[in-house]
Amino acid sequence: MIGRFFRKWFGGARAPAAIAQDRSPPLPPLPPPTIDGEAPPGALAADEVEDRFYRLVFAIGPSRDPGLSPAEQTVLRRVRETFGGERFDVGTLPRLPAVVPQLMRSLRNDDADSRTLAEQIARDTVLVGEIIRVANSAYFRTARPVTSLPQAITLLGQDGLRRVVMQMVMRPILRSDESVASQHAGERLWEHAERCARACIFLGRGACDPFEAFLAGLVSQTGAQAILREVERLPDAASIAFSRPFVAALSQQVERLSLHAARHWNFPLRVVQALAERADPTDAGARTPLGRALLAASRVAMLDVLADHGVAEADAVLLATPVQGFSQELLVAARDDLHASITADA
Repeated sequence: MIGRFFRKWFGGARAPAAIAQDRSPPLPPLPPPTIDGEAPPGALAADEVEDRFYRLVFAIGPSRDPGLSPAEQTVLRRVRETFGGERFDVGTLPRLPAVVPQLMRSLRNDDADSRTLAEQIARDTVLVGEIIRVANSAYFRTARPVTSLPQAITLLGQDGLRRVVMQMVMRPILRSDESVASQHAGERLWEHAERCARACIFLGRGACDPFEAFLAGLVSQTGAQAILREVERLPDAASIAFSRPFVAALSQQVERLSLHAARHWNFPLRVVQALAERADPTDAGARTPLGRALLAASRVAMLDVLADHGVAEADAVLLATPVQGFSQELLVAARDDLHASITADA
């Protein structure tokens, strides 16, 4: 599993040595996109992909109801009151391990050396074990076993280390054992997170910092478990029909709560901005390169998860639109890149 993770993110090449963090000023917005190439037969629109994905996550079937029922309106009002208003307590969001914020700051510092990083990581024994296990995975093929933390840090490099840390942190936030429903949702959400991160890097090539693209994709569904638990515990939940407008409204709350979490965790400004653009229903589309990459990558990843679970055709592709900002050809390439990574992991 660990070796697969590195093949996904680094390809067939050896893991790079420690790299300098991009400190360039914010990138300018992309020009208005030109959508070229014909849509393949059966290409699915973004709203259809999202509806099917959240039905898979929430383990519910399709609905023919055209509008919100009174029960759904009541539930949505309560969900919005809980998560959408100024009264929302960000302290209720999952907490990152104490070492993570300090470690991430150090990893953005070109002058941070292996000894400093090792001292910070050593405070979390679970993290130490994970990093050493990754360094000893088949991907690296070291002549001798890696036994010390400084050795492992040097081998992974800053980029690899950041990704190992964030993957380890985010997995338990998305995956939950609180109920059968949360277990099912958590598996689908983690599948999406890994694929969204990869697709975001792919679609952001040449325009976005790769780690920021990875991070935006990985955290894009962090609000889903909290929304699911809130819906489950409401007294009106049993009478919900889960109409398309209701599912769309829930997905919007997931996006907003994910944005709350990214701000609470002090994630990079461009990551927060990308999540904000995705969560704003009044926006005509994402304006920044990372925002556009995230918007499209999330849907490409959703569709790939759907295809894996038989809820979409295996060769299904996201329909390109000017709002998404990518050509049909590039969206197909992003899908094919995900397929190739999954085949390599088989």
